Amino acid sequence: MRTRRPLDEGKIIVRLLLLITQQVGRACPTRNQIVAQTGLPKRDVWRYLDTLHKRGVIEIEERAIRPGNWRRMRVAGGKWTDWTSRQVQKRRFPLDPQEPAP
Repeated sequence: MRTRRPLDEGKIIVRLLLLITQQVGRACPTRNQIVAQTGLPKRDVWRYLDTLHKRGVIEIEERAIRPGNWRRMRVAGGKWTDWTSRQVQKRRFPLDPQEPAP
C-alpha cells in the first residue's frame, strides 16, 4: 500500500500566492501550473483551493460548472488574474452548411 508523502502547507501556500500574483493581468493559472509550482497531487488541487477560499486566503470567481469552467483568482484583496484562457478548436463537420462545396 502506498502512503502519501507529507505536504508542507506553508510552502504550498507561499508558492500558490506567488503564482497568483505573477499571473495578475494574465490568464488564471491552470491545474498543471499549480501542480508544477506547489507539488500538490493533481486530484487534490481543486479541493485545496476551495479550502483556501473558505479560509479567506484567496478569492475565486467562477463561471459555469467544474471541470472546464472559466475561473479567475486573486490573493485576498489583491488584483484579479484574467479569466482562464481557452484554446478550443472549431470543429468542422462534413455537412456543415457554412462552407460551400468545392
